[in-house]
Amino acid sequence: MNLTRSAIITGVGVLPVLIAAFFIARTPADVLNGGLVSAQSATPGTDTVDYSLPEGRSAGQIGSDLQKLGVIRSATQFQTLVALLGVQDKLSAGDFVFTKDQSAASVIDQITVKDRVPTVRVTFPEGIRIEEMAAIAEKAGIGTAASFMAAVAVASLPDDLAATLPPGQGLQGYLFPDTYILPVGATPDQLVALMIQTLTKRFTPELRAAAQAHGLNPYQALTLASIVEREAALASERPLIAGVFYNRLAAGDMLGADPTVQFAAALDPASVAKYGYWKKELTIDDLENQSKYNTRLFAGLPPGPIANPGLASIEAVANPTNTKYYYFVADAKKADGSHVFAETFAQHQRNIAAVGSP
Repeated sequence: MNLTRSAIITGVGVLPVLIAAFFIARTPADVLNGGLVSAQSATPGTDTVDYSLPEGRSAGQIGSDLQKLGVIRSATQFQTLVALLGVQDKLSAGDFVFTKDQSAASVIDQITVKDRVPTVRVTFPEGIRIEEMAAIAEKAGIGTAASFMAAVAVASLPDDLAATLPPGQGLQGYLFPDTYILPVGATPDQLVALMIQTLTKRFTPELRAAAQAHGLNPYQALTLASIVEREAALASERPLIAGVFYNRLAAGDMLGADPTVQFAAALDPASVAKYGYWKKELTIDDLENQSKYNTRLFAGLPPGPIANPGLASIEAVANPTNTKYYYFVADAKKADGSHVFAETFAQHQRNIAAVGSP
């Protein structure tokens, strides 16, 4: 396609500004403050788009990809700016998060920054404990597990989240599980701060207000979301499982969630050493554990989150399914993570007999 004279003038006019933006030296702190954080998947209901840029892809191909994804408006403009800047060979492969209708200049800046700042990538799955996150961070090369735990111990929450954090309670549940891309040399303190910042952005005021409408403050919402995260294997079932738990809370009943029993068992270092943080086969002694986290013995919510929930579970707690179901059991026959739900205990017993064992 031939460029018009006005298009060429426009491109040349922005060149000095673009060059200045591209060649300002950056430090790891600059990149962190610039939000060099990549989400694992696009968040439903937002305008973010994930893009994996493979090695060897041309500026024209990249521009075409991003135009189709709605990130930029013109692949031609993108390719022209890349040529004007002379960065054809500096488009870095990797995983990126863009926004819809982003400027071509900002996209170019984003995908060339890693050519000048070496990075490290770390992924935290949903529903794991802070201690497990510490081991993952160490393996990724971001400090040691001990230094990660130390960073968590001194980290602080934004005032609005801190307001509902009970005195003496740690930050279990407040480190958002996601994929983070940071400069090589980033510290555990910087990583933890980013994880908290990401939670603050994802757990939006709208979601907090929705949870509050169901009687839960942010701390309580994260607590319930952490249980939903450990109970639900299928995304479609998260709001329904949340609805069941709300029914039990409304009745002043016990939640009866095995993951809370697992959490209680893992409060004993000897149990962790032998079975890990999530003991698979629970014993009678485990079910009778007197920890307040044991929701098979104590009614209501446990003292705090048992893991770090992802966005889907937080959204499920904020917007649960309105249901009459009070019980559910994993369908061992299907073995696909699904559950069978019941309104009455008699129905639940029949479900257990039908699908409760392989």
